[in-house]
Amino acid sequence: MRALERFPGVGPRSAERMALHVLRSPREEVAELAIALRDARIETLRCATCGNITLQSPCAICADESRQRDVVCVVEGPREVEKLESAGVHQGLYHVLIEGLAPREGAEPDSSALDALRKRVKKGEVQEVVLATAPDREGEGAARRVLESLQGLEVRITRLARGVPSGIRLEYLHGDVLADAYQGRRPFDD
Repeated sequence: MRALERFPGVGPRSAERMALHVLRSPREEVAELAIALRDARIETLRCATCGNITLQSPCAICADESRQRDVVCVVEGPREVEKLESAGVHQGLYHVLIEGLAPREGAEPDSSALDALRKRVKKGEVQEVVLATAPDREGEGAARRVLESLQGLEVRITRLARGVPSGIRLEYLHGDVLADAYQGRRPFDD
């Protein structure tokens, strides 16, 4: 249970449920899980260009010559890359920080990831950096660190639009999301 509690978001009760599930599972399934965890750690690496987790470097996205090479979208982790790719909204490249800024968990953007982004921009091919960090305090902290790391460079820095998601009531919104939406209000068009 102590080992399972090391996973993010897993508390004592969840760890206990998982441990009991493992103990009740057939040995073959447990062995398969152990091998999958080991292989994931051993066989994956970070793309030398974007920092995403991959099986080869450069990753498939960075190696794809049809991608828009002058726009780099900065995200906190691989899940955001997957989400943007499945939505089909970004045709450029990515830069993955892996860690956001979560002081309670002791996480900060990896300084080597910030240095690598600065080097990419300095080369001159990148014309726009799109900040696609989460609209919360941690995401804002990561975005500020990216901004600091790019100071003094000739590059357009944009961010994803923020606001009230369609189909949700205001009473359920996080205060930071509501504040972003209010500050970014625009004229009502019929």
